[in-house]
This record gives sequence, C-alpha cells and structure tokens, in this order.
Amino acid sequence: MESAVFNFNQEHRLFEKGDTLFLAVSGGPDSLALLHFFASIRESWNLNLMTLTVDHQLRGQESLDDVKFVQNECARLGIPCKIGRVDVSGYKKDQQVGTQVAAREKRYQFFADCMNGYNHSKLVLGHHQDDLTETMFMQFIKGVRPKGLPIKRDFDEHKIIRPFLCITKDDILNFIHKHDLNPRMDPSNEQDTYTRNRIRNQVIPLLEKENPSLTHSLAGLQVQLNEEEELMQSLAHEQFSKMVDMNINYATFSITEFNEIPVPLQRRIFHLILNYLYTHEMMDKDYFNTFKEWIQSDQKNSQYQINKQITLIKAYDECRILKGSNAVESFHNIINVGETLQLPNGWSVSVAEVDVVQDTGNDTFLCDKHHISLPLMVRTRKHGDRIKPKGMKGRKKVKDIFIDQKIPKYLRDEWPIVESNGEIIWIPFVCKSHLAEDSGQRLIQITFHK
Repeated sequence: MESAVFNFNQEHRLFEKGDTLFLAVSGGPDSLALLHFFASIRESWNLNLMTLTVDHQLRGQESLDDVKFVQNECARLGIPCKIGRVDVSGYKKDQQVGTQVAAREKRYQFFADCMNGYNHSKLVLGHHQDDLTETMFMQFIKGVRPKGLPIKRDFDEHKIIRPFLCITKDDILNFIHKHDLNPRMDPSNEQDTYTRNRIRNQVIPLLEKENPSLTHSLAGLQVQLNEEEELMQSLAHEQFSKMVDMNINYATFSITEFNEIPVPLQRRIFHLILNYLYTHEMMDKDYFNTFKEWIQSDQKNSQYQINKQITLIKAYDECRILKGSNAVESFHNIINVGETLQLPNGWSVSVAEVDVVQDTGNDTFLCDKHHISLPLMVRTRKHGDRIKPKGMKGRKKVKDIFIDQKIPKYLRDEWPIVESNGEIIWIPFVCKSHLAEDSGQRLIQITFHK
C-alpha cells in the first residue's frame, strides 16, 4: 500500500516535505490507516501533523467513544488532536437539508475554522477507490455526469488532498491487519437507510459478479473522464471570459451569443457562473436543463426563480443570473444641496450648486436654481408617471420611455427618478426634462454614479 501511495503522490504532487497537514480522522479503518501512514513518515518528510475529529452528536455514547478513541490514538503517536462537536440535528432543521448533507457541511465548517491561520496547509481525507465507485454510482443515479472524487481541490485558502484514491478498501484492511490496528466500526454503515449504503451493500456486490475488477475499471474510466473534462473546462473558461460580465451578486451575458455556442460549453458556463456566485454553498441539483428550457422560450422579458438561491432574468437579449431573489425595494428619499445619497439599487446621487459648467453627460443634470424647488425627491417610479422631455411640447409616460430605451423590465421598478415639487425633472441616464439647461447665474448640478 505504501509504495502505491508514494507513486500516486509523485504523479499528482499531493503532499511535500515540510507540509502542514490536517488529517480528518473518525476512528474507522480508512482514517485510522491514514493517521498511521502519515505518522510513520512524519520525521522523514518533516511534516507538521494535526488531527481533526468530529462528534456529530448523532449516535450518543458511541460518538463520544469514537472521539475518545481518536484522541487516545493521537496521544500515543504524539500528534495534536482537535475535537469538534457539531449540532447536525439543529442545522438540518434550520437549513431544511438531509442528515448527511448537514453533517458534511458542519464537518467542513469545523475543518475550515481549525485551518484558519495556517497558510498553505492541506486537509487530508482518507477516501479510496471503493468510495470513488460509490460516488460515481450516486452521480449516475441523479442523472449527472460522474465527476467522482477530485484527487485534490481548493478549500478556501488551503487544499484538500486524497492520497488514498489509488488504493482499495482491501488494501487498507490489509494495512490495518499488518500493523495490528483496531479501528472503530460505525454500525450505521451497515444500515440501508442512506443511498450510499444501499449502493455499497446491494448494488456494487451484484455488479462485481459481472466484473470482479469493477472498482479498478471505474477508477480508470474516471481518469479518462477527468482528462476530457479538463479540456472542456479550459474551453469553457475561455468562452466565459469573452461573454460573461460578472458582479459579486449576478452575472449577465448575451442570449444570442450564448445560444450560438455548443450545448456542452453552455452547460459548463452555466455551472461556472453558479460556482462564482456560490463559492461556499452547494447546489442541491443540476438546474441546467431547467435553465436551458427557460432561456430558449419565446418570451423576451421574463423572470424565473429556480429556488431561493437562483433567480433567472431575461430582458431583450440580456440574461442575468442573480444570487438570491429579485425582490425590489421601493424608495423615496429627500436630498438637498451639498448632500450625497446611497440608493438601494447600489447607485449614489449628489446635489451641488455650481458656477462653472464642465462637460456633462447623461450622468449629470444641470438646471437653473430658480426653476426648481429644494429639497429634491429621489424615488422609484409610480403608476402614471409622466415627464416633459427636453425638446418636446407634450409629456410622455415614463413607462413608454423605459420601453423605447429598452431598459430591462427587472430594472424599471428600482430605477431612480428625480422629482422637484411633484414634477419629474430627470430619469438618470435616460431622459432629461425641459428644465435642463447649462446657463444661468445659479445652477444646480445633480450627478449619479452607478
């Protein structure tokens, strides 16, 4: 087993001499083998080791005994051990997720907290090829492309590594027997309550009768799939950088451009957007097909909230994927000369009295102070709003101006409007009223910043 792990490490550069490694240990065979393997090379590799173990408080005294076992084993090996006790049941209820998801998220939160302050450290997990096989089948069942388990990946500012993905459960059990170790056994692993357990206990043994080398075969298949995925991801990142405009809370892109690229790239770009928006969160399912059906529908302006985390907005040729919901907050604020306001839509507005007029654009409105009443009102639109545009005799509905200027529907209800004494004098960036002028003895300048 040891030589296989060293060869695997040489190929993928998972751990190096002088590394700080946090070992996730539950006391079971896999993690106990992990603990003893790294303890055996600690001095020759000059490793700084720390063990992390978690009591999920789901199995009463058994869970406490597991923690004590790990603690005692670490003390015997001279390796520091940090213990986390997490409230899985409470988190499960609050977040409305399953037991395994809740346990995983709370466990990884504890890991991240422990690693905080240790720059470039690595979290070491004991997953092996049998775990990879189970994970691939779980992904097959959900109808998603099997990604298996990554050999290494980013984890906040750190790395997660899985140096045992080159060996099987039998290899680990042989290691346990060879070193006369006595791991803790979790009886819940034998129960068919969870999907993974049913796959492990029922599905895989049946398929191994057809292919005794099933685990090795799927491990080889996963390598091929990962190589192809790496190429596709490279192409997707290239296309993503060309067509997607990212913001901390949303992403926008041209629907026409998106529909012109192959579907495999569309799928990956969609997932890249979600990964950027939800760095620390997990999506509960793959929403690409739902998204694809919606974006190809005939309705030019529409909004669709997939779940509490994702809102899709289509406006003319623009698509926006928004983090959270698109709840619009109406506002009406008073502003006077010399003041600056920060608005709910993220813009800011300031009002000043000026003597010298510089070049102005559609972000600035100038008018004679005698033609308006102070203070001004900055508000969202109301039903029936009208403005008398500069150069026109009559008044025009604000709604029609928004449509003419192709302002996306989802933006209209949060777009600020400037009003003086009940009269709309400016729709920022869109339409100035007949009161706009850049000459006079006392000028008021209104400026918006997006």
